[in-house]
Amino acid sequence: MKVLFLVHDNITIPLGIGYLASIVSELGHEISTFSLNMKDLTGCVREEAPDILAFGTTTGFHRKYSEVAKRLKEATGVLTIMGGAHPTFFPEVMEENLWLDYAMRGEAETAFPQFLEALEGRRSIGDVGNLLYRENGRILENRILPLVEDLDTIPFPKRNLLPGENRKAVFCITGRGCPYDCSYCFNQSYRQMYKGLGKYCRRRSVGNVIEELKELKEGNPELQMIIFQDDIFILDHDWVREFCRRYSSEISLPFHCHLRANLVTDEIMELLAEAGCISVKMALEAASTRLRKNVLNRDLSTEELLNACRAVKQSGIKLVTQNILGIPTGTLEDDLDTLRLNYEIQPDFAFATLMQPYPRTRICEFSKEQGLLGDEAFIPDSFFDDCILKLPDNDRRKRLRQLFAICIEFKPARYMLKTLMRLPLDRLYGFLDKLWKGYCIKQREFPYKLSFREYVSSMFTYFSSRYY
Repeated sequence: MKVLFLVHDNITIPLGIGYLASIVSELGHEISTFSLNMKDLTGCVREEAPDILAFGTTTGFHRKYSEVAKRLKEATGVLTIMGGAHPTFFPEVMEENLWLDYAMRGEAETAFPQFLEALEGRRSIGDVGNLLYRENGRILENRILPLVEDLDTIPFPKRNLLPGENRKAVFCITGRGCPYDCSYCFNQSYRQMYKGLGKYCRRRSVGNVIEELKELKEGNPELQMIIFQDDIFILDHDWVREFCRRYSSEISLPFHCHLRANLVTDEIMELLAEAGCISVKMALEAASTRLRKNVLNRDLSTEELLNACRAVKQSGIKLVTQNILGIPTGTLEDDLDTLRLNYEIQPDFAFATLMQPYPRTRICEFSKEQGLLGDEAFIPDSFFDDCILKLPDNDRRKRLRQLFAICIEFKPARYMLKTLMRLPLDRLYGFLDKLWKGYCIKQREFPYKLSFREYVSSMFTYFSSRYY
């Protein structure tokens, strides 16, 4: 069969698509990949004539994917299937989009090949795990398949899926599942969905990860950097010790990973630095202990946050902090305190986002109880630009979000901040924020080298997208 995967752009090809592309091609199916911003996408799909159009999406961005996929469906008649986080947690997507033929929930490495077998007539559609489909005017939902517990059995993801795709820095993931229960995350719902269906937190063996990276390095002479996308890279310190020892001797490329403050130690940071880690992301979220513990369900003390940031900076690794503004029951002053905490830490870049209480998360229910939830049916595309919470000082909070990282870097902006937050210069602030964010991502977080043409192309994609 001919499978066409639709992706957001040629910068951030989802690893989930890469894994499915690898599995599907190994089974003998033809694969192709187009991006949403491709010129004459409809004409290209007509020419490709795929049997199935597949795409995965998060909540918020599902509207853009749905808009494009619906247009392609109407123009070409191609069968469509949506996967990813949105249909996993909102299976009613089938009722809301009558043009959508199928949807798939949860992990798809086993289920998607079953789905292709069904399309070929070699399996009953009712026997395809994780699938949502229509039959006689009704939407039916098949059973959820057990998790793949041994991640080493999954083929390495297929990369280079698009012409012009970035080959100088590649994404990699070493494990799945998170043991924590932050109130804004789907983690708790996902664990409940898979209850009794296998071990939730799983990790690939160090040997399996090193083997993948060796293949990448040998097959791609342009490769300059590895970006690990695990929610928390340092969950298992013994695993990290073995990884760092082997990575430094067998791979020796700069890399980036994500940390959690209570797991950071001086030893672990020294090991990561010696192995080649050049930048990390770590969530502070809020300066307020009450908001962190009682609202976000992040049982981390301010002392733990400060000590972890100190350990990162002492190791020489670049520090990117993650911060959330507009937290339910929080005030503008709480948000300013979060900014002040970053002044004290002096990260190399500070990501600031607006709280998005996604439906069916605990923080969404909390927001409802507090009478703070606006139009629950509307989820903004981006948590950088808007929020559905009804909070005091919302306009000033949005402007603070835009000015957050700039104030940390440029001291004159700090002294003018309260005045700037009152001025309705949102478009200017948004541009400056995106410009500074792009600079920090490229020069500090992921400082791999690009040719002039590559740089111009990536800048155009970056500035034309609300994804970043």
